[in-house]
Amino acid sequence: MRRLAAILMSLVPLAAAAQDDPYLWLEDVTGDKAVAWVKEQNKSSQGELEARPEFKAIHERLLAIYNSRERIPFAAKRGGWLYNFWQDADNPRGIWRRTTMDEYRKPEPKWETVIDYDALGKEDKQSWVGKGLTCFEPEEEHCMVALSVGGEDAITLREFDLKSAKFIEGGFVMPRGKQRMDWLDKDTLLIGRDWGPGTMSEAGYPITVRKWKRGTPLESAVEVYRGSTKDNGYGDDGEVLVDGQGHRVPTIERSVTTFETEHYLLLPSGPKKLGLPMKSRIEGLYDNQLLVSLDEDW
Repeated sequence: MRRLAAILMSLVPLAAAAQDDPYLWLEDVTGDKAVAWVKEQNKSSQGELEARPEFKAIHERLLAIYNSRERIPFAAKRGGWLYNFWQDADNPRGIWRRTTMDEYRKPEPKWETVIDYDALGKEDKQSWVGKGLTCFEPEEEHCMVALSVGGEDAITLREFDLKSAKFIEGGFVMPRGKQRMDWLDKDTLLIGRDWGPGTMSEAGYPITVRKWKRGTPLESAVEVYRGSTKDNGYGDDGEVLVDGQGHRVPTIERSVTTFETEHYLLLPSGPKKLGLPMKSRIEGLYDNQLLVSLDEDW
């Protein structure tokens, strides 16, 4: 009893400190009061910056740099195409476009627009910001397009056909939320999202991984892994590694803290923990072997 009393007494200062924190209400990051306070601070800071005599010249110079058409259009190869994300004064939200290798070698390549985020936003009456694509490898024809309202962390995911450059009618759709996914196979996704009480960490990220089959309701997705609400990194999620020989290795990363991760292979019998250091990352798969980077001795 004496030991229990000592433990309880040690918690009293912590509880008192929490009650004395005048900014504790900011923990409700989406609450009306917190959002109004942030807008007020932004307005104050913006006014102070714009009032400085050097602001206008710096702003115009940087804007000209960001809108310059002389920028190198860095591209990523998918299938037989080279893809590039491009923003300028005419496309503030950006376009995702593609060209051939022969065209890319020219001083002025001809680009085909695949996704116009400004046009899509007008069509959907949403302020869409593109947050990238996750495509099924190795074909890279079906992709899940991530869309964020105004750039927030929460995203909507929609299945997209790269061949036709159109969203797939009746395809996978994951409604808005803090979530992530990867392709287990062409008709199955590994997903992490908010499924209700006990499925999000105290830091606000998913701690479960579920398998979702094409043609079934999202709510029917089957849980294959569950972490802890104390996992205070950036969420626990599934990732499928693919190499050039077509090997596919489904894995799960448990973010115990921001810098410490547990790694699992997702086997038919369930998750199997790997004997990797906590401060390490699985970077990819080569010749059916995991490539691992280390931030501590192994």
